[in-house]
Amino acid sequence: MSDNSLPHAAHAIAVVDTETGGLDPATDPLLQVAVIHADISANGSVSITNEWSSLVGLRPPWRPIGAQHIHGIGRWPLLRAPSERRVMSRVADLVTGRTLVAHNLDFDRSFLDAAANRHGISITPDGEMCTLMLSRSTDPERHLSHRLGDIAERHGVELHGAHHALNDARATAEVLGRLIAADPRL
Repeated sequence: MSDNSLPHAAHAIAVVDTETGGLDPATDPLLQVAVIHADISANGSVSITNEWSSLVGLRPPWRPIGAQHIHGIGRWPLLRAPSERRVMSRVADLVTGRTLVAHNLDFDRSFLDAAANRHGISITPDGEMCTLMLSRSTDPERHLSHRLGDIAERHGVELHGAHHALNDARATAEVLGRLIAADPRL
């Protein structure tokens, strides 16, 4: 669960985004992961310091890869991608010691944890934040949409190629900065 607060004025974060083959981490495959390292200041300034992304290798038994019309990921690239174990090991390294941030953190975290647990890997961030929850907290009556694309548009953040993990992670980092700038209590 996320605590949704930055522990001090400037903080190192790891923004993650996943693309999946469905909605159930127990049965649907993790297809793509992106992690961005960024420093976020109390005034919402975002400085991206590192970007990494990878497809996640599909191995037998073959599972459906879900809505290709949304994520655009085909079976052939997944067959040649790094193993889930290798990807999750890298994710764990990139997240350790940073605040983990995602848009709809519970969803992304459930897929990351399920994949990591299959290989005995532990993902241990230093705190968590969810931009979906932060955005909803600014709109308690829920008059607005809080989808990543809609929040990005409201805050002047460009989101090119939505549903590509790296593009969504970039937008999430910028959205977090804008949300912090708009509400310094965050």
